[in-house]
Amino acid sequence: MPVTLRTTLCEIRDDLHVLRRIVAARGHTETIQGIDALIGVAEAEAIKVIRRIDRAA
Repeated sequence: MPVTLRTTLCEIRDDLHVLRRIVAARGHTETIQGIDALIGVAEAEAIKVIRRIDRAA
């Protein structure tokens, strides 16, 4: 897998976790749950893409 794609996926994941911490500090429970759902979907999709790319290589 190209390093830049893997790096981009990791940066997006890290940014979502930072956003979650900021929202958590403000106590917005419903927003935290939404961000958690986005993180889960993003990680699942990233895994699918990484597997496809690795199989093609």
